[in-house]
Parts: sequence; structure tokens; C-alpha cells
Amino acid sequence: MKEEMYEFRLHGRGGQGIVVAASIFAEAVFLEGRYARAFSLFGAERRGAPVTAFIRAGTDRLMPRSRIYQPNFAAVFDPTLSGETMLSGLKEGGTLLVNIEEEDLDNLPGDALEGNRFRIYAVDATGIARRHGLTVAGFPVVNTVMLGAMAGVSGLASVDNLVVSIKKRITASLEANINAVNEGADKVREVGDLVR
Repeated sequence: MKEEMYEFRLHGRGGQGIVVAASIFAEAVFLEGRYARAFSLFGAERRGAPVTAFIRAGTDRLMPRSRIYQPNFAAVFDPTLSGETMLSGLKEGGTLLVNIEEEDLDNLPGDALEGNRFRIYAVDATGIARRHGLTVAGFPVVNTVMLGAMAGVSGLASVDNLVVSIKKRITASLEANINAVNEGADKVREVGDLVR
């Protein structure tokens, strides 16, 4: 029996480290024994511009190189992106991970919460990144926090393998980034648990 391919779509803004995050996660998945591919889509390369990255993972090394329109998993690095962007094409029963503060959970798109169509997880990646001093020009770089949360939610990569991959790609503030990965994995929560 052929294992399902897992498809991830990551949404964020330039400067949040989303493209690097996709590459790190794909390598960590590969270290777990699956094949993985990461690629991105962005227009003008400037801080704050919308960026989308994609990851495919599975046991078959042959996988499409096209955009992912119907992911199993959507990760939103920037909560100011529209709800339509977050949910566009997300498969029924899929997983939505959002960087959002607990007090802002009411701002999640209503149709995501109605009828339990998706599993929704939240982590305050912005707050965690700031606590660890992961900012550039005052702008929080949330990629390693979100990587930890993605590992915790998806189960496709371990924090240990994320750290191996991070050490190859990130040289600045290495200890802070490793601490951020661990905290992201530890602090991610299912929204249903948060809003009881």
C-alpha cells in the first residue's frame, strides 16, 4: 500500500524566514526516512511582501514540482494575512497552524471554526521570537518557532532533526534559534483546548 503524500503550504511575509523554514523542515523530514521537497513562490523580494512556500513529503522519491493548491497542512507565519489565504484549498480534515496570540483567537476565520472542518493549532511565535531576541530591525523572525510547532503538530520531523538542519543553515543566534524551536514544539496548542 502506497503511503499518502503530505503536502504543506506555508504563508508569511518577507523577512520572517519562511523560505529557509521550508528547506529546514524538508531536510528534517528526510532525516526521518521520508523523501521531501521544498520550494517557494514570491514576487518582489522585500521585507513584508507576501511569500508562500511549499513542502511535499512521502515515501516515493518521485513527486510533483508544482504548487500545492490543496494541502493537508497550512502554516500561517503572519496572522495579518487574510482568512481566505489561510484556508484556500485546505483539505477537509486538514490542519491549520497559526502564529497568533491566545487573546486574538477570536480573529481566526469563522468558517474554519464552524463545523470542525479542520484541526486548528495556535502558537504565539511572534512573542516567543521576541523573547529569544530573534528580530531584525525590530521585525520578529518567527521561522524557527514555527518549525518547532510544525514538528509538534505534524509528527513528520523531530526537534532533534530540525536542530541538525538548523545548524547547517543558520549561523546567527544559533542557541536562541534552537531554544525557539524547542519552545515552539512545547507551546503549540490545539485551539479547541485554548477556547474551552
